[in-house]
Amino acid sequence: MLALLQLAASPPALPLDSYHSALTTLKRPAFVEFEYTQTRSGPHRIVTEQHRVYQTQDGQERNDTVMINGTPVVPAVSRILHRPVWPYDVVQFAASPDDYDFSRAAMVVVSGRKAFGFKLARKANADFMLTNLYLDARRYLPLRETFAVTGSNCSGGGIINFGPASQFWLPTSVQVTCTAQVAAAPAIFKESIRFSNYRFPSAIPADVFVTGGSSNAGAGTQNITP
Repeated sequence: MLALLQLAASPPALPLDSYHSALTTLKRPAFVEFEYTQTRSGPHRIVTEQHRVYQTQDGQERNDTVMINGTPVVPAVSRILHRPVWPYDVVQFAASPDDYDFSRAAMVVVSGRKAFGFKLARKANADFMLTNLYLDARRYLPLRETFAVTGSNCSGGGIINFGPASQFWLPTSVQVTCTAQVAAAPAIFKESIRFSNYRFPSAIPADVFVTGGSSNAGAGTQNITP
């Protein structure tokens, strides 16, 4: 009885404790297919590309460029990669108490979901520093993070959004704006990526990850709708 009373009197886990626990136990898809649209702009031009991507949990990746500035690329230009760490994985944007001080901010709504807000201050300066963190009030995973970046004579900031896709937690969009100091005048560069159409087949044929192989990876596999 005493144990039950003590349990009832215990305060709920802090959002940050739940956040770090949720990142540790987060499942990742064994196979995933998705699309993204990338727009890059500078003082003199704007380029928009559409890509189709196939990935496996062990780091195999095929990235097809299928459209540039509204013109289909036929045949698609394919890159075969192997990178065990995907740069847009939510864990790559983890904020550790070893590196950051956290200050509680107001509750907000992000992408239609309630979120705990936190302001972040990095304990030591770095080229990449998180500045704000917004945690989903139900799953304690990031819905949005903002950051500051410096390097290569360019500095600025950005934002990355995440959300649920089936049983997983994946990026939905990222935007970065950077100002470069050049002789004539400061030049502003922008890049945005919007992810879409996540699919989770039971397998991806091995020849997809061979240059010149078929990109019809969904054929003969069972898809789970996000």
